[in-house]
Amino acid sequence: MAEQRRILLIGPSNIGDAILAGGVLQALAERFPQAHLTLVVGERAKPLFAEDPRVQTLVDADRFASPLGRIQLAAALWRYHPHVVADLRHTLYPLLLKPLQTWRYLRRPPRAVVHMRDRHLWALRAQVPEARLPRRGAVAAPGEGGAVWWSAKDAAHVAVLWRRWGLDGARRVVVISPGARSHIKRWLPEGFARVADRLIDDAGAQVVFSGEPDEKPVVDDILGLMRRRAVSAVGLTTIRQLGALMRRAQLVITNDSAALHLASAVDVPTLALFGPTDADKYGPTAARRRALRRRLFCAPCERPLCRFSHECMRFIGADEVYDAALQLLEKGARESP
Repeated sequence: MAEQRRILLIGPSNIGDAILAGGVLQALAERFPQAHLTLVVGERAKPLFAEDPRVQTLVDADRFASPLGRIQLAAALWRYHPHVVADLRHTLYPLLLKPLQTWRYLRRPPRAVVHMRDRHLWALRAQVPEARLPRRGAVAAPGEGGAVWWSAKDAAHVAVLWRRWGLDGARRVVVISPGARSHIKRWLPEGFARVADRLIDDAGAQVVFSGEPDEKPVVDDILGLMRRRAVSAVGLTTIRQLGALMRRAQLVITNDSAALHLASAVDVPTLALFGPTDADKYGPTAARRRALRRRLFCAPCERPLCRFSHECMRFIGADEVYDAALQLLEKGARESP
């Protein structure tokens, strides 16, 4: 019997980047379906891949962050002796594991390859030429492969929430994710409140707010500013379950955050609001998408702190966001059978 191939994928550390790299995992799993795949990611990204049938060993890179830890991880990877190595973090491990192929791991994407998802796929092609690129828009159904995977249990949990909230499918559902790890990437709470109210009043939509548990104050502020009733899913879903929830919706409105990349990965119509970060690098990639931004002399600055008064986000108007959201909803309604 032939020896089972061993695949090592060194992935990003945070959730958003890990979602953008989901296509790389998908491509490796499709090219080497019988292989043992070890995935190394950061602690925040681990929940995205837990129980994923394509991943046989999941390693938390943050546990090996110290100098001694990096030596221990290098030794463990050496003993694993992978046949194929894909490194999306530009570490030194491939130099140890594949010294005769070092040149593959030193290459960088050309400037023409801008979006981070495409840059990850370019790196895969450079490092593992035999890998096949994933199908665009491929979605991970329970038990199947895809850019993002969720289990039947995840889908059942979302179905229970759907019934609890009375989202019966008679009205369009819009998921709004107003948070972001960096506060300067967040649009104004009063803007989200106005848009949500208009979606309910004028578009006849039902609105669900999503976010991580520590984003509850952000969502609570918006709900307090609204005239109409909306649903809060904050703290009720894992990142994978949020993907399953978004998949049921007709539109996702979000800042530049993990929620944006998740919405694109499950190919739901996406409206993204950009300020200090570059929409060309991190914008939505769903089949139906729109990125709103103000083209100011200082934006995108890609700085952790704003040097001025957050004009890049404040100058995005609620009416503009609503009009863009309505266009995506109406286009989706026309394309539905």
